[in-house]
Amino acid sequence: MTSDPVLSIEADPTVTQHVCDHCERPFQRVRGYLYRDGDAHAVFIASCHHHDGHEAFIDAVFSPTWEEGVDDRVTFGCRVGPVDGQPDPGAGLTTGAAAFTDTQWFGRKLTREEALGHPLLHEFWAVVDHVLVHDPVVRHHVYGPEAEFA
Repeated sequence: MTSDPVLSIEADPTVTQHVCDHCERPFQRVRGYLYRDGDAHAVFIASCHHHDGHEAFIDAVFSPTWEEGVDDRVTFGCRVGPVDGQPDPGAGLTTGAAAFTDTQWFGRKLTREEALGHPLLHEFWAVVDHVLVHDPVVRHHVYGPEAEFA
């Protein structure tokens, strides 16, 4: 019998305050490490904006080695937030780390089209789901202060 991998967020992800370049409104950004079965799995960056209601842009960086100077990183991105005609927030792929300057740290920033065919796509969505449920800053921003998940 195989069990599903256990995902966990580091104990104290970094939460910083910023001002949006587009709308000049303040927003919070959460950055943290996500582990799978105790091993480094991804770094997530969730930018919690107030553009069209409460939306979050979540980026995740994956690397098989996490070694400096090794060109093996890939970054996915998505927007989570209100969708016209839907009562609950929806998620859609975006270009990974589009709001950030291109650096080696992000590796290859995947476009939506590249992400759709990438073998780590299911891992990215697992990271997004985990962050939305288990990071209190992101959960509160997207779903409200009373949100609870079983």
